[in-house]
Amino acid sequence: MSRLLGRSFQHIFKKNLWTLFYILFAMGLSLLLLISYMQYKNVEKDLRTELHYLSNSTKEATRHYFVQQEVILNILDKQLFQKGNIRDIDNIHALFSQMLQINPSLAGFAVSDPDGNVMLISGQKDPAHVHNMKKNKAVCHAFEEALKSEHLVIGRAFYDKPLKEWILPVHKAVRDLQNRIVAVISVGLHLTNTQSIWHSHTEPGTELEIFLDGSWYRIYHSDKLPNLYPDLYSKPLTKADLNNHEAGNALAKEAGLSFEKLKQSGECAVVSFKPPEGDAYLVSWQYLPDYGLWIHYHLPTKKILDKVLNYWLINIVSFIFIFFVVYYLFHTINAIEKRKSKELLHQAMHDNLTGLPNRMYLQKKIDSWIYEGAPPFSVGFIDLDNFKNINDSIGHHYGDLILVEVAKRLRASMPKGTMVVRHGGDEFIMLCHEYDIDRLSENARLLIDAISQPYEVEGMEFTVGVSIGISRYPLDGTKLFELLSAADIAMYHAKRSKNSFAFFTSELKALRNRYSIMEQELRNAIDKEELTIVYQPQMRKDGTLHGVEALARWENKKLGHIHPEEFIKIAEESGLMPKIGRYIARHAIEEIGALQERRGTRFCLALNISIRQFNEKGFVDIFLETIQTGSLDPSHIVVEITESLFIEELEFILNTLNRLKAKGLNISLDDFGTGYSSLGMLKKLPIDELKIDKSFVETLLVDRESEAMVKAIITLGKTLGFSILAEGVEEEKQFTRLCELGCDLYQGYFFSHPLKLKDLELFITGRQ
Repeated sequence: MSRLLGRSFQHIFKKNLWTLFYILFAMGLSLLLLISYMQYKNVEKDLRTELHYLSNSTKEATRHYFVQQEVILNILDKQLFQKGNIRDIDNIHALFSQMLQINPSLAGFAVSDPDGNVMLISGQKDPAHVHNMKKNKAVCHAFEEALKSEHLVIGRAFYDKPLKEWILPVHKAVRDLQNRIVAVISVGLHLTNTQSIWHSHTEPGTELEIFLDGSWYRIYHSDKLPNLYPDLYSKPLTKADLNNHEAGNALAKEAGLSFEKLKQSGECAVVSFKPPEGDAYLVSWQYLPDYGLWIHYHLPTKKILDKVLNYWLINIVSFIFIFFVVYYLFHTINAIEKRKSKELLHQAMHDNLTGLPNRMYLQKKIDSWIYEGAPPFSVGFIDLDNFKNINDSIGHHYGDLILVEVAKRLRASMPKGTMVVRHGGDEFIMLCHEYDIDRLSENARLLIDAISQPYEVEGMEFTVGVSIGISRYPLDGTKLFELLSAADIAMYHAKRSKNSFAFFTSELKALRNRYSIMEQELRNAIDKEELTIVYQPQMRKDGTLHGVEALARWENKKLGHIHPEEFIKIAEESGLMPKIGRYIARHAIEEIGALQERRGTRFCLALNISIRQFNEKGFVDIFLETIQTGSLDPSHIVVEITESLFIEELEFILNTLNRLKAKGLNISLDDFGTGYSSLGMLKKLPIDELKIDKSFVETLLVDRESEAMVKAIITLGKTLGFSILAEGVEEEKQFTRLCELGCDLYQGYFFSHPLKLKDLELFITGRQ
């Protein structure tokens, strides 16, 4: 299971290599973005913490500063009112001057009664010429607040023309022992000196603003001094400005807070804020309840980007480096896989032995030859003559070496642009742009001459012939299989002459059509009961019947009588032979068994077993079962096999023959002397009979070599203990000479033609 999964994964990996890379790239990019986002958030978190710290430290520094100012006012209160020096004007001015020298933040002092009338003022001013505090727009609001508060009250900043500078006023009410307000001490602070305490709490790139609660006047802006931006200090924030431009809405949305809630908690709130125009910010708000001040920081998010940019740069460089390595790895793997695929594709489409393209290659490339409007071309079907004899006699090693040399000669002999394909075994196909019959004929002669030249292979010399069938597109077909079929038919026609070529013609086409019709009709011949069986007697020297050979005959309504050699070949090539063989065996055993029962005689029945039938799975069991269903004794059945059977696996053949022999059946070797048998093979085979091929019997009386061959076969058979049967005996002289040579059994027209069952019964009756 694990191996199967591994192979499946490997197949998917190879098939989707770049898809996997893109998935990894997307995952890596997503991880990079996630890490970058987390780094951004971490830096933002750090900066939020930094804003918290700055806001708290600014809050404490501001409180400390104004506590100092309140202490100064308390000192003045003690000096002026508790010690009763309020009427000593000279002493008061001296005190004012001394305090101004000690504290450079102080710009001046004023003492007013609760109604706002100035009673004392530092400097050379006459109090009578100073505006009433309640009527002075710049200080009236803070003055009124001071009357209500026991603490220092800070007023809004204003520009003092006599001093030619911006002043930040602070006020504190003076009370008697009965807690009644007797006066208000006002101190003007140099705004620039006061702002210096906040400069130290402002980081580069960070803006700090201080606002008065309630009136929302600005008393400090780290980047915009009052001398340069007077309107910024002289006008309060509107509610719209507070919400839209100073993050009031952001407080509510992000933190769920309002300015009122912040006043109550005194905590620092940090939120993200994007004004309608301009860049985004991190902003903080914190309230200083002691003096009614709002501490407000602005931190542009650009600062976050500046800080995180180094991290991102490292991330991007690392990402690029890693994926460059991964890309190089995948590119290398892909190149290797492409090369392997190319090699595998080449192997799949080329013959391993000769290096020529194979049938798969032909199927793939045929579209470049056959298409609408394609120019005419020719197809050559090439088959080596008697090549199998080389393989069988001296081995496939030499045969393979010859095929390699044949492939070289084919390439060298054909015109440029010709496709040469190994079709299989000793068959080759060529597609040539030549179409003219005369030029094709000349090319075929040159090719035959080249292939027929001797082959020098490992010190041995061989000669092979070649038969070529030629078809032409589109005359003989418009599809590949039609052209190959036509060329194949022409090649078999050429093979009759050996070492020659033939063009596909209308006559051959008719033959092909007849072949196709014959095959289709033969498939239904058994069901239509068109196949019949005739029996040819096999005689002894004394004229008595030894046995009969069962022979198939076919009479078709469309085709008429078909010669056995013609339809038996078609049955072999189409795979119908096992079915026909079983039919003949079953009926012959039934008919001869019944005949022997009727006549009270015993003789042998010879049944021809084809190569295809012999190699059929379960043949022995099926054949023995057929025998058992009949009444014929197995010892009277002769199984006829041909020498061509021995081109198959010999061990398998021997095993099958031995199983038949063990059941009492006789084995006859048909057409002996024309095939592949050797003396060593004959000694191994469990055969009982040799049949001399009729080609030797026909020329027995006129050809010494034929007579010598017959004599040798009889002598060999006798030596090995075989019965000898001669077939094709048609004349008395042939019979006489065979008797002289020692032949045992005879079969042929001299004794009888093949007979139908009823005629065979009459033949037997006459002999009896």
